Parts: sequence; structure tokens; C-alpha cells
Amino acid sequence: MSAEPSSSPTSGPAPARRRTAWGRELAAFCAVALFVLLAVSAGTVWLSERIARDNALEEAEGIAERLAELLVAPVLADAMAGVPGRWEELDRDVRNRMSDGSVTRMVVWRATGEIVYSTEPGQQGRVIPPSDGLLAAVGGETVAEVDEQPETTPGDGPQTLLEVYTPLTVPGEQLVFEAYFAYDGIDRQAARLRGQIIPMAIGALVVLQLVQVPIATSLARRVRRQEAERTALVQRNVEASDRERRAIAADVHDGPVQDLAGVSYALSALRNSVPEERQPTVDKLVGAVRHAVQSLRRLMVDIYPPDLSGPGLAVAIADAAEPLRDAGIEVLMDAAPLQETAPDVTAVLYRTAKEALANVAHHAQAKRTWITLEETELRRGPAVRLEIADDGVGFPASTDKRAEGHLGLALLRDRVVDHGGVVTLGDRPGGGAVLTAVLPLHHGQ
Repeated sequence: MSAEPSSSPTSGPAPARRRTAWGRELAAFCAVALFVLLAVSAGTVWLSERIARDNALEEAEGIAERLAELLVAPVLADAMAGVPGRWEELDRDVRNRMSDGSVTRMVVWRATGEIVYSTEPGQQGRVIPPSDGLLAAVGGETVAEVDEQPETTPGDGPQTLLEVYTPLTVPGEQLVFEAYFAYDGIDRQAARLRGQIIPMAIGALVVLQLVQVPIATSLARRVRRQEAERTALVQRNVEASDRERRAIAADVHDGPVQDLAGVSYALSALRNSVPEERQPTVDKLVGAVRHAVQSLRRLMVDIYPPDLSGPGLAVAIADAAEPLRDAGIEVLMDAAPLQETAPDVTAVLYRTAKEALANVAHHAQAKRTWITLEETELRRGPAVRLEIADDGVGFPASTDKRAEGHLGLALLRDRVVDHGGVVTLGDRPGGGAVLTAVLPLHHGQ
């Protein structure tokens, strides 16, 4: 076997995709759309929580600043100056403000951590190490933070609160006002915000998907119809080509082949009637005519291959090896029964074997050739393996002869690969070459 190829007809058209392909693509489209919808929903919920938290903190900071400036500061300055009754007035005003439940407690701090005033009894005068929020407020910044264990909470267990520290200025001293807000207010605000954002965002996506799915379904059906039409057109072309091939083969068989066979018989009958010195010429003419008949018969097989279904493939490959036998090359064939194989796959196997055997006959300089046809597996599916081996000179260093105008092996490899198979070229142990082609039993599996 050699890389110097002989030409061979290309394989027939590949079958159309299976009918379920468009369904799988549509299902994949819907699955991706559903995944995007879920991802956007989760992102919307998370974003609404962040927005609600930020809004609640900003609103709490504003409330604390207004309480410090309008409610506490005017009365606290007089109370700290010793004006009688001002502490009671401050406590009364503060508790009236707390009666709606939005603010749970209020505290006034010095920068040292001493409590100047607190709505919790017994806290006034207590000194607690200043927190980071308190120190930031001393510096003139309003700070809001969530605290699960407030330092001024006298309850038995932990209580999550929203703390807001804001600067509070009285004559002669810089203080800090702290207001505690119930954290469940943030949850309520987040729920309200989710109720506004999620229906709008998710609803828009749902409507978009409801619009896209019918469009995608329509497009998929249109593609399916086009594929069916293309498949039918290809099938009609194949059938027309088969009819033309059959007609040409019949014309060759009934015309030139019969005529040349008649000429061969006539020359054989005239041999004894010509002078003896002319008889070798007649013998040469008879041989030439019979060789022409054999060439035409091989051409008929090329134009219209034999039946390749069932055991016909092995028989056709054995017939394709007849030129090797005529050239004195021993052909050993091992063909196992095959399962039902797609017609286009058997056609590719036949043409592959024919191409490989032609290379052996023309270039291998071999004395023996081995043909193996058996079932195997390819990508975990049933497949058929064709191997052509010889004891000739082997493959040259480069098997790519396209630059020289020879496309046989390149077409052979492309044909097998197009049908989902693989081709390997290698050296045979003991000398020679091996070509192996493995194809799935059904194209597209």
C-alpha cells in the first residue's frame, strides 16, 4: 500500500439530522432562559435587600439627626445648666416621641463614654468604653450600624437593634446623641421594596420569555421543515443519480461490452484460418479485446456498485480485490457477519476498501494482502472496522500528495471523518503498511 492514490468517486450525501435535534435545541433554549430567570430573580432579591438596608440606614440617620437637633438639644442645654424641671421635661418629650415604637431608646454620651442621659433607668452617669461609632460621631460624622448586643440594653437576651450615632452640640461641650431603632423595621421595608422591585423585574423577564418561546418554537419548526425539504431533495437527487448510473451501466453492458465480447469470439474463431505467422497477432488482439472487456466491467462496477446490504459488502470488497489476484498478489480476507448497517456507511466502507486496494495494486509492490472486516466499538457505540494490510514497501515519509494533484487518500480520510469515523495509517509489523478505518454503524449516532 502506498500514499500514491488513485481517484475514486466521492461518497453520497450524508443523511439529515434526526427529527429530535430541533426539539433538543428548543429544550436547551428554554433551559437557558429558565436559568437566567432564576439567576436574575436571586440577584433581584439580594439587590432589594441591599437597597432596603441602605435606605433604612439613611432614613434612620436622618431621623436621629432631627431628634438630636430639634428634640433633645434645646432642652438638654438647660437641663445641664441646672434649670429646674428641664430633665423631667426632656424625659417627657423623649418618651412621647418613643410612643409610636419607631425608636426604642435614646442615649446622650460624652466623648469619654459617660452616659449623660438615657431613657433606660439607672444608666445615667455610667461610663462605658466608647465604641467606634461613638468616636466617629465625636469627630462630626453620623454613623449607623447594626448591633446584636447593645451596651445599654438591660434585657435578658440579645436583641438586634439599629444604632445611629450623631453629633450633638450644647454650649461649651461636644456630645453624641444615640438613637436605637428596631431592626425588624428594616425587614418590613425590605419586604415592601421586594414587593415593588421583584414583580416589575421578574414580570418583565417572564413576559419576555413568553414572547421568545413561541418565536423560538416557530423558528425551530421552520428549520425542521427546511431540513425535511432538503432531505427530500437530497434523496431525490440520490435516487436520480442511481437511476442514471444504472442506465449508463446497462448501456455499457448491453452495448460496448457485448460488442467487444463478440469481437473476441470472432477473432478466436478466425485464428485458425489465418496464416500461422499471423496467429500471434490475432492472439494479441484477442487479449487486448478481453482486457478492454474487463476494464469496461470494472467501470460498470464503479458507476453502479453492487448490492452492499447484508453480506453483499464483504462480497463486493472481495470482488474489488480481483485485480490484485490477477497481478499475482495473494489476498486473504477475514469478514465477520455485520449488523444491519446504514447504506451510506456501507458505501463509505466499500469505497475506502476499493481505494486502499487500488493503492496496494499500483504502488505497494506487495506479495500478500490481508483484508479484515469486523464489528467493534467507537465512542461507546457499535461500529465496523475495516483493515487493509500488505507486506509491501510501506508508506512514504509523507502521505499528503495533494500538492502533486493526488487526492485519493485525502478524500478517503475526509469521507470517513465526515461520517463520524476515524482513519489511521501505520506500518505493519514485519514490513508493509496498514490502513484502518472505523465507522459507526449508523451515521450521526
